[in-house]
Amino acid sequence: MINPRAFNNKEGVLEFFQSKGILVSPGALESIMEKGMGSLVTRLLSPEIISSGYISEGDVIKLIRGDIAPDKEIKEINFDDIRTGSSIDDFQKLFRSRYDKLKKIILMSSKIRSASDIKNAKRSGGYVKIVGMVTDISETKNGHKRLILEDLDESIEAIIMKDNPVKKELILNDEVIGVMGSVSTTGKSPAIFVKEIIRPDIPDRAIQSTGKEPIYVASISDIHVGSKTFLKDGFRKMISWINSSDEDAQRLKYLILSGDVVDGIGVYPGQDKDLEYLNPIDQYSILSDYLREIPEDVHVYVMPGNHDTVRLAEPQPLFSNAVRGLFPKNIKFLPNPYSLTLEDKKVMIYHGMSLNDMVELVPGANFESIGGAIEAILQRRHLSPVYGGKTPIIPSDTDYHVIEEVPDIFITGHIHSHYVGNYKGVRYVNSSTWQSQTDYQKMMNFAPDPCIMTMFDLNSASIINKKFI
Repeated sequence: MINPRAFNNKEGVLEFFQSKGILVSPGALESIMEKGMGSLVTRLLSPEIISSGYISEGDVIKLIRGDIAPDKEIKEINFDDIRTGSSIDDFQKLFRSRYDKLKKIILMSSKIRSASDIKNAKRSGGYVKIVGMVTDISETKNGHKRLILEDLDESIEAIIMKDNPVKKELILNDEVIGVMGSVSTTGKSPAIFVKEIIRPDIPDRAIQSTGKEPIYVASISDIHVGSKTFLKDGFRKMISWINSSDEDAQRLKYLILSGDVVDGIGVYPGQDKDLEYLNPIDQYSILSDYLREIPEDVHVYVMPGNHDTVRLAEPQPLFSNAVRGLFPKNIKFLPNPYSLTLEDKKVMIYHGMSLNDMVELVPGANFESIGGAIEAILQRRHLSPVYGGKTPIIPSDTDYHVIEEVPDIFITGHIHSHYVGNYKGVRYVNSSTWQSQTDYQKMMNFAPDPCIMTMFDLNSASIINKKFI
């Protein structure tokens, strides 16, 4: 049963309905809190509201009058299950999917193509090749690195001696790696002494130029429409430039908005004080007005982020029908993460919540210089390599965060910094924000570099950064 105490604050109410892809108007939210409606809130999940994706103040009045009957199925929902969406079996399926997909990629390396499973490696002894998921990392009293590696049936201790250069490599819990080394059976249980580690990684390749006229895909992120710190003048300048006769503007064919396109509501305590427009529907409507000014021959793609009105946990679904219906038909909506094919080039887009985790794990990484963290993601071929950090993920039969196909362009956002790089022929960008420095960022001594549109030429290696401030 849902715990009525979960609805004792605005954040709990908003989190519940956002997990269902439903927006709540400010008036409706105030009525719910004033009336202390508790578990009655679940009765708002009528078929009409689910299909519309929006709860108005009038809907709350209907509920109070008894015009909305409870849904029998909804009464049995556990609030915690809505937030985690998981069982032990779901987690097992997720990690099996991760392991299977990444093992397949690792085995494409000629060095480890003939790898055996851990059970056979422990029996055979001698020099072996295995693929396993890292489930524990520690250091021995003698300064050697100790790992526990698991496949689908068995586990083994892996020792990296302190004089082995491999010991200096960053190894993360939950990443899948190939290991080459010698198995010793002299201890209490067999252990492998690691000689070399093989990762999924990105194969080296050159960016080929077609010799054709440039075709640009542009990337922006974290627009935060509705916030008082939304840089509307810079955003208008960008749209005016897209409509101009500038040669590069005329060659722009695709525009990607990679999440946090509005500021939302109830994302953090006291957010209403920072908002120019409290109603998320109003925020999306304003964004729609901006995007209507973009020429119809520019294909616009919009993805959600953690501020948008979809569930917080990844993978995030498409926006609700209520939101999508506000936009013109030439605007296309994407889930998060997603891979597009544009002009025969693969463009992987991810809002980037896991960058918060990676900044803490990757030596030398910080929000101003995020390239090391992005390259660590590409090296591991997984958008959120460590499970259980700051990135909520809903377990499912398929791990949608595995980078199965090597992208030509990799786009992230979320952290409000701007960084462009190239990793083994994969051009990447952490897209610029369109929000000025927030109070939280001031406290963290972080100054964003806003209002930059990054343009990738799909016919060459050319990258253009255009600033509108």
